[in-house]
Amino acid sequence: MTDAVRKPRPEYRNIGFGDITMNYRLPLAAKLSILHRVSGALLFLFLPFLLFLFDQSLTSELSFEVFKAFLSNIVVKLIVLVLSWAFFHHFCAGIRHLLMDVNHDAVSK
Repeated sequence: MTDAVRKPRPEYRNIGFGDITMNYRLPLAAKLSILHRVSGALLFLFLPFLLFLFDQSLTSELSFEVFKAFLSNIVVKLIVLVLSWAFFHHFCAGIRHLLMDVNHDAVSK
């Protein structure tokens, strides 16, 4: 009885961020899901800053001119570009997730 063949035990791995990005090949859907979460986090973190800028731009004509001068900086333009990308990516990925939830035939095998 002690000579019985034992099944190999399943191997459980503690997967970290480095393992996901370097050692595992993720499918496109998984990469898009990760980007959807990152874009949602960026939108959430920068929303108070954007609301403050919007409020300041609507206060008076002088504050609007200050806002325009602030937006002429290349670093600010890059930040606005990243936030715009995050918004549009998050919006499109959200629509994709909604369509997958509604149409189960599209994702079932």
